[in-house]
Amino acid sequence: MTTKPEEKTEEKIRKGYLTYVLEHNEAPGSAYKLCKFIDLPEEEFYQHYTTVDAVENDIWKSFFDKTVDRIEQDEVYASYTVREKLLAFYFTWIEELKGKRSFILAVYNAKKSRGIRPEDFKVFKEFKQAFKEYCHMLVNEGLESGEIVERPYITKQYAKALWVQALTILKFWIKDTSKAFEKTDTFIEKSANLGFDLMGQTPFDSAFDFMKFAFQSRMK
Repeated sequence: MTTKPEEKTEEKIRKGYLTYVLEHNEAPGSAYKLCKFIDLPEEEFYQHYTTVDAVENDIWKSFFDKTVDRIEQDEVYASYTVREKLLAFYFTWIEELKGKRSFILAVYNAKKSRGIRPEDFKVFKEFKQAFKEYCHMLVNEGLESGEIVERPYITKQYAKALWVQALTILKFWIKDTSKAFEKTDTFIEKSANLGFDLMGQTPFDSAFDFMKFAFQSRMK
């Protein structure tokens, strides 16, 4: 496939942004600084991005897109349970992030030093939207297969809860100093399994179904 000129320019901007952060330990404060760093006319920058934050937004979204592409290329992925699909996403996502760990640590620490929490990172906007759409798809699939239980008012919050889980995994990995990030692998497995245990059939659901049946039977 031939790469279009505009795609080459956007890739140049993204790579330049990554390099700038690695060399300066912070994001470029303006389009002018970034354009000067990568030797690109500022007017050409604005043909592709409106702000420097939009560049980082695109970078984080690309991590998500590459992760989904990788897992969907695996022929067995389609046969996975919903739980296995989410686990596959998390493990592959972290593998994708490992290649850009220095960049991620730099932007994370720079924002943290200004008191900005990951939950409030504006550069996660596109990534967050894409991830929640992916989770909505998994939840609907889980509801159809019975892996996930429909609960009034709560079911609609599952995707939001999984986003919080993803951020928690990211923060754990950033702080993880274990060999080959082994503790992160364990954290992913345990947190994802706990999440699906809570979304699935629980003793509380069984007790509620029994009480509902008993009450209805008594009313007849």
